[in-house]
Amino acid sequence: MRSVALMVWFFLNVVLLGMCGYIYLLWLQYWRHISVKNRQIRDMTYTRQPYVEYYDEGDLTVNPMLKGKKSIMHMDEEELDESNIIRLTNFKNKIITRLRQVVMKENNGYLKGENPYNVPYKPQASKIINKNWVCDMLSSLDTFRTLERSDLDHPLMDYLSEVPLFDDSEIYDSCAIVSNAATLRNSNFGHFIDKHDLVLRFNNAPTKGYEKDVGSKTTIRILNSQVVSKPNFKFLSSPLYKQLKLLMWDPSNYSSSVNEWIQNPEHDFVNNYMTYRKTYPSSNFHIVHPHYLWFLWDFLQSHTTAHIRRNPPSSGFLGLAMLLPRCTVVNMFEFIPSERLTHRCHYYHEKVDDTCTFGIWHPLAAEKLLMLAANTMPDQTVFHTGFVSIEGYKSLQCNL
Repeated sequence: MRSVALMVWFFLNVVLLGMCGYIYLLWLQYWRHISVKNRQIRDMTYTRQPYVEYYDEGDLTVNPMLKGKKSIMHMDEEELDESNIIRLTNFKNKIITRLRQVVMKENNGYLKGENPYNVPYKPQASKIINKNWVCDMLSSLDTFRTLERSDLDHPLMDYLSEVPLFDDSEIYDSCAIVSNAATLRNSNFGHFIDKHDLVLRFNNAPTKGYEKDVGSKTTIRILNSQVVSKPNFKFLSSPLYKQLKLLMWDPSNYSSSVNEWIQNPEHDFVNNYMTYRKTYPSSNFHIVHPHYLWFLWDFLQSHTTAHIRRNPPSSGFLGLAMLLPRCTVVNMFEFIPSERLTHRCHYYHEKVDDTCTFGIWHPLAAEKLLMLAANTMPDQTVFHTGFVSIEGYKSLQCNL
């Protein structure tokens, strides 16, 4: 009898121990799942540490879009092993997912969101847009416009340049639009960027000290009106803004006339603009027509299947629209974030700002999705190397 009791006691202990072990395994699996899920959510926005095999000047191959010019280019598909392909695909999916999440968040907050420029209701696109949106822009009724003397009745009119920003003969084979993104650090893009026929930069982004990653050549600089008006940018004295083409923009109310806008610009750039033109009368310095900014916004909204933020497009999208008629190909550097993605905002300082990449003021996410739709380069060029290529009007076979 005692032996039977011992066997029952032993059996119950084995069962109890087994149940405890099973519960422990379930608990461990659950928390492991939660940990992975949380890490994926964090990584959806940013990678904690940059992870990329950096290029050096020896890794040069021929970019077919630059007609024989040497450049840093993507690895061929056969050079990517299976683990790198999986990693690259996962990173691409996270970036695209994040961009779409931002667009949908803006869409969900559209009716109750801020509308500082009194933009009227506009319907979103009814279907997903492909790369033919570039042809749609070509066939649109509005073209790139700068402010002309006949557009306004204001002392500023006497200082506007009568020489066009680009003359009809200025057609370029290759154009580079260089973002200010922190992901340009350690890119070794400098030599490649400088090989382009035209190089566009933004605001106060420097080249000195960063030549290895961003190059030194600058053909044109797009400035927002804060850079021209605020003393800390040293617009009237800095060499960044001399001996090159300059284009400035300042947003108006959506329905304001040009004269209404110039009487009350968002940033008071007028005096500094006139002073610059007095000091450098032969300078090629223009102002974007404020109505053109809203044309671009309308175009972007009509090609996005959600309601976008009701603020003007970014300087990057403005630069792309400006160059599409003039360039065989436009290479846009780090507008779509590569695997070098970090929390930093710009390559030239340590400021941390999570909104720089996906947008909090401009409708950046919608812009980037359009850029991806028109891109002609493979995934490893976009998400590993760090640039997209978009064919200009001269290259596309558009049915007009």
